[in-house]
Amino acid sequence: MQAVNATKESGAERHFIGKVQSAVDPRTGVRQVSCEFDSAGYQATLYPQLGIALPESIARSLPKRQAGFLAGRYAAALALQHLAPVRNQDLQVGIGEQRNPLWPSGVVGSISHVGSVAVCAVSRRLDMDYLGIDVEVLIPTRVCREIATIVATRRERELLSDQGLSERVALTLIYSAKESLFKALYPSVRDYFGFEVAEAVELRLEEQALVLRLTERFADKHKLPQDYQCQFTLGEHWIQSVTCGKFPGRANLKAVA
Repeated sequence: MQAVNATKESGAERHFIGKVQSAVDPRTGVRQVSCEFDSAGYQATLYPQLGIALPESIARSLPKRQAGFLAGRYAAALALQHLAPVRNQDLQVGIGEQRNPLWPSGVVGSISHVGSVAVCAVSRRLDMDYLGIDVEVLIPTRVCREIATIVATRRERELLSDQGLSERVALTLIYSAKESLFKALYPSVRDYFGFEVAEAVELRLEEQALVLRLTERFADKHKLPQDYQCQFTLGEHWIQSVTCGKFPGRANLKAVA
C-alpha cells in the first residue's frame, strides 16, 4: 500500500485541495477532518500524487465523482494519522461491494462529501462500536415539499418546527441525522434501510442533539438498541450530523473492520 502524502503538495494538488481542518469533537470524542476541494482543479494524476488508490469502479465514474471520492479518502488518510492503532502505517480505506468504506482493523469511521467539502470521522474500535457522519447543504424549499413525507412524518417535522427551526433546516437536519444513522449501523446490520425505520423523537437544541428511535421491528430483527443520539452542527448553509456510540452489552456484533 502507498503512504498518504499529507504535507508535500505540488501545484496541481494546491489547486485541488483547499482548507483542511482537523479536531476532536468534545461532544463525542471523535476525530473529524474536513477538506475543501475544487472539482475544477481535479486531475486523475492526483490519486498517485496524494497516495490514494483509485478503485476500478470509481475510475469508470464521472470526473466529479472521482474528485469527491479523492477528497473524502484524503480527509480519511489525514484522520487516520491521529489514531494510535494505525498511525504512521501505509494504509488505504477500501471500498466495499455497496460502496461503503472498508476501514483498517481496529478503526471505525465514516466519510461524507457535498458540494466542495469532504468530511471524515474516525475512532478506535475500542472506543466506538458504530460511527456515521453526514453533511448536507440546506434542502431548497421546493425540494422540501417534494420529499418531506418520504424523509419524515408530520410529527417529526413538528417536533423540530415547534422549537423554532425553519422548514428547510428541520427537514435537512432530519435527513442528515438519518443518513448518519444509516452509515453508523450498516456495517453491523448489512441491511439497506430507509428513512421510515428511524423516527426523530427528541430535540435538545442547546446541546445540538437529536435522538432517533428505530422501529421495534427493525431493532429486534438485528438485536439493536432502539435509541441513538445524533450530534449535529448547524452552519449558515449546511448541516453536519454525527451518530456514534457503544452497543450496551454487545461485544460481538458482526461489524466490518
